Amino acid sequence: MISLAMVEWLFAILVLIIFTNRYLFGSIARMLDPRTKRGYGADPAVWPSVTIVTPVFNEGPTVIKTADSFAALDYPGELKVIFVDDVSTDDTYEALLTAQKNHPWMRVDQNPHNMGKRLGIKRAVLTVDTDLVMSVDSDVIVERDALRNMVRHLVSADVDAVGGCVFVSNADENWLTRMQAVKYWVGYMFLKNVENAFNHVMCLSGCLTVYKREALLAVDEDVADRRFLGDEVKYGEDRFLTRKLVERGYKTRLTFDAQCYTKAPATMANYLSQQLRWRRSNLIDLITAVPHLAQFNAYVLVHYLSMGMLLMFYPMVLFAEFTRLGFMIPFMLHALLAGCFGVAYELKKHEVPKNLYNYFKII
Repeated sequence: MISLAMVEWLFAILVLIIFTNRYLFGSIARMLDPRTKRGYGADPAVWPSVTIVTPVFNEGPTVIKTADSFAALDYPGELKVIFVDDVSTDDTYEALLTAQKNHPWMRVDQNPHNMGKRLGIKRAVLTVDTDLVMSVDSDVIVERDALRNMVRHLVSADVDAVGGCVFVSNADENWLTRMQAVKYWVGYMFLKNVENAFNHVMCLSGCLTVYKREALLAVDEDVADRRFLGDEVKYGEDRFLTRKLVERGYKTRLTFDAQCYTKAPATMANYLSQQLRWRRSNLIDLITAVPHLAQFNAYVLVHYLSMGMLLMFYPMVLFAEFTRLGFMIPFMLHALLAGCFGVAYELKKHEVPKNLYNYFKII
């Protein structure tokens, strides 16, 4: 019989493995990998053609700003844009038509019925003929040089999909959005470095990712019918798609030279709903990946399984500590770690002298 003490020991080992991979080995790997340096890559002789596919559902006028950011992109090659309205129930479709009027070269499609983000993107991808497909969420503002830098990275690193960094656009709205701004920054600056070192990033965000079209077509059947215990799963599509690419041997990377901005939930109810969806997605992803674990890089697999097991054991340990009033120690450790990251984020945000950056090794 497994005792609470055994669970706590296992929990401590998992935390040690993850902490070491993320903040020690990951940081070392990033410093040693020339592909993670700012400005990595060279302009290709011929810029590949790109179609931006943006699924939309009940976003209203927000999509107009997203379309404007697409129009401002500095990309030398052929560029197309498709907005896919998933039968929105508000004024989103009218807003999309306004965006199309402002930028006539952009296309607006509407699904025949509400089919979810995954199938909406799948349907759109089958209609394009460009070399690359770029996925961008409908509430995202993309930096002007993001697409150019992602394509340079994809071609120079010879990989099949490249994601950019996602940051929070409404960080100053309240304390909750400021907390999430720090979390997003830490997530992209530290948490994917081990996976990146092996061209094996397990989750490229749907907010900003460029894929080779041929890679998406290769996993088309995989994403056609995603189910768990007989029920269709409509969340965590970006994680699921990335994992399917990895399972089939495609190379996935993150570049720090491409950035976009998304709105974080500003209320606790919306934040908890988002986090619950993400946790369910992580857990389902772990369970359904078990038959395919042999396809993963061995080092990344250790990290991946440790993260999944921690996701399951963490609530148990936290509850046990709470019931015996021992929760103050993990709470204080969490607060200390969060405080350190908060300070690092503020240093980055306010552009302190470069020698101080180098001292803390935060970029």
